[in-house]
Amino acid sequence: MDIRKIIFTVSLVFIIGWAVSAQEEEAEEIEAEEQEIVYEDEIPIDGSPIEGEPSFRLSETDSGLLFFQRLTWEEARYAVRYTVILERKRENLDAYVEVLRRNTDLTYVDVSVPPGDYRYRVLSFNVLGLLDSQSDWEYFMIIPALYPSILDFSPKAFYFDRLTPRIINLVGENLLLDAEIYMEGQNLFDEDGEQIILWPIEIIRNELGENVRLIFDDEDLLAGTYEIVLRNPGGLVARAGPFTIAMAKPYDINVAGGYTPMLAVFGQKDYFLDHVFLPGSFAARASFVPFKWDIGFVGAEVTTFWAYISSDQDKYKTSAHLLALNFGGLYQYWLKPRFLALNGRAGIGIAGIFNYHFVYPTGKLSDSTGTMAFSFSLGGSAQWFFYKMFFFEAGLDYVQVVHSEIPMGFIRLGLFGGYQF
Repeated sequence: MDIRKIIFTVSLVFIIGWAVSAQEEEAEEIEAEEQEIVYEDEIPIDGSPIEGEPSFRLSETDSGLLFFQRLTWEEARYAVRYTVILERKRENLDAYVEVLRRNTDLTYVDVSVPPGDYRYRVLSFNVLGLLDSQSDWEYFMIIPALYPSILDFSPKAFYFDRLTPRIINLVGENLLLDAEIYMEGQNLFDEDGEQIILWPIEIIRNELGENVRLIFDDEDLLAGTYEIVLRNPGGLVARAGPFTIAMAKPYDINVAGGYTPMLAVFGQKDYFLDHVFLPGSFAARASFVPFKWDIGFVGAEVTTFWAYISSDQDKYKTSAHLLALNFGGLYQYWLKPRFLALNGRAGIGIAGIFNYHFVYPTGKLSDSTGTMAFSFSLGGSAQWFFYKMFFFEAGLDYVQVVHSEIPMGFIRLGLFGGYQF
């Protein structure tokens, strides 16, 4: 064999050996430098990385919950390994300092670093361990990844038969100004099979991240069950629900109280009534309306009222308290949905005369006495919703106290203010 070929072969083997040795020394130097610089991302990553570019994921570690960001690049043609250099910008300075240097044979690395402005570049090395190419600097920013939480929301539902503002109030923590908020339909899909999403037309936020108001357009609402989704910048999500959108509220509860002056139609004038008008009378009522049909709503109602009655005779005066409790049915017909309704009612109950006594000219009082009797009532009213679920109600009722010795009948004017739940 030619001595020159032998020398060339030996030299080539030496060069290759030197290159491999240099590569190993460089890897050891980079690894040692990496151990000095890197701290957060040295914690092992649990689970499979999220697919996609860019991407992120959370990992539960011994030191707590960490947020990992993925840096990706295109595969170099002759590369067998890559070195990623990550630098962080110093605050108030236009200078960067290296915080991570990592070797990999993949086309991505997952890093966990504090919030700030960063840049990275990728060095690709060929089979000889020589630098083959390097990328330009890629710049990115990591913002604080705060977990949002929705502690409460109100109301719990929208009903198409209630003319209420389509506003949802959220109370929580870390509800950031740039958060994305929407309602996600549960088992609700459009014609293309896509999940139905309802977006608010306006979002009013609190800078402290504690309160958010979502305003929706009535025409965008679709009946169904939804979940409120809040996604902070960085991808962390909070969910709350269920939130219901339905055609009609399952039931209505009305509570009202008011002034109810009465006119005496007949009664025992000698001992109870010597005048027609009884101004001292007040009432309270509550109704439960579960049956809602096109021809009207039907429910039950309870009413109680109190009135002061008296009689002024030649030799004495009398005074007493009339207290009644009636249970009955309620029929409601809406002239204008959730704005104006006509009510018809009828009921039966008991009435009692309490603390009845004589007052003599000398000022002496007789012993008090009382009695109980059967009663019934019927009447009608108009109910006007003037602000949200607050309403004013005006009407007339006839009340009959059925007693063998002291029968009484009254026409009662009712002026009520109330609220519907």
